[in-house]
Amino acid sequence: MSKTKTMQWQLISLFLQILIQANFAMQDSAPHWVDVCDGSYLFSEDAKSWFDAVANCELYGSHMLQIDDLSENNCLLEYAHSQEITEPNWWHSGNDIDSEGVYRQADGEYVQWVPSWYGDDPNSGTAGNCLGVRLDTSQYSGKWWDEPCNNNHHYVCEK
Repeated sequence: MSKTKTMQWQLISLFLQILIQANFAMQDSAPHWVDVCDGSYLFSEDAKSWFDAVANCELYGSHMLQIDDLSENNCLLEYAHSQEITEPNWWHSGNDIDSEGVYRQADGEYVQWVPSWYGDDPNSGTAGNCLGVRLDTSQYSGKWWDEPCNNNHHYVCEK
């Protein structure tokens, strides 16, 4: 084999090694979905505004967490405890952006159950139209809260 051919094969081999390493690196940084509570969820590693969190979930082909009932609320809380998640506040899709006090979720439907609220929440009026849930182990765990949508919190996506 000529020197030129040998060099071409070495370059091709090097290029393939770089591609393989890049692929492994991309897999390591891919979002980590967990299958629990009869659904597939992504617990964010970063904090975003509610609107940015909605957009990020859509980039993953999903929507922001829609807590459909107390059973799902408790199941996700139990999962968070089992994973020793220490971040207390997590955005979910609940909001009253369109009409104060009328809470809707990701699918546009009304929240069909009465969640347990944190302290005297909902207490922000029109200043706090986005909802979250506490997933820590404090006396407020599992409770919902309302805040301004521009505040940054971790968030959960759901498929």
